Amino acid sequence: MKTLHLIWWTHFALPNLHQEMHAKTKTWHMHFKKPFFEQWGDGVEEVEAALRGVSASGTGHRGSSQMFFLTQEASATKATVILLSLLYCQNHGEDIDPDSWDAESYAEPVLMRSIMDVLTEFLASEVKDGVFVDPNVWRSASESGGQVAFYCTSFAGVVVHILEAIHGLEREKFERHKESLFPMLCSLVCVQSDEIRQWVSSIFTKQIGPLIGVMEESQ
Repeated sequence: MKTLHLIWWTHFALPNLHQEMHAKTKTWHMHFKKPFFEQWGDGVEEVEAALRGVSASGTGHRGSSQMFFLTQEASATKATVILLSLLYCQNHGEDIDPDSWDAESYAEPVLMRSIMDVLTEFLASEVKDGVFVDPNVWRSASESGGQVAFYCTSFAGVVVHILEAIHGLEREKFERHKESLFPMLCSLVCVQSDEIRQWVSSIFTKQIGPLIGVMEESQ
């Protein structure tokens, strides 16, 4: 019964939940843009003045509905990444029933698609919105989700979990996805978060080094 429940959850409930949360969040963002422009005004000067206030205070739209929905989406995405990572990185030391459901084969494409989607949006938001974020917010990326209502800050903790998962991949699994992961990792070198950059450094040491003939033990 537990196996059937897990299959139903991962095959139907989890992907639908993630897609529904992502779609609803984009719709909610559109609804909440109108009050912001009504408050700031629709002229360029008024919006720029408001954004300068955000940058100076470092608080953004703290407590706003936009912050709430971004946090909810980030929590759902983090749960998705954690569950799919567990399915993809199973312990093969145990006896496996040949007739059992192949969770690893199912989880691999879904996990990689989620990883690429999050990292792509995170990097775009970090470039676009990062200039408005107080540098102190980046001291601990995994705890910055409730600080500012931007995708890059709300999903910083999710990115940390993603990098942990990439760091823990078996070498063979990492090599299968190196073409898509490597450009993302290179881009993450430039982000403001020290915690994220440290994870990227560890991944380069453990995963990239052996691919170019530099073993981790010799560094």
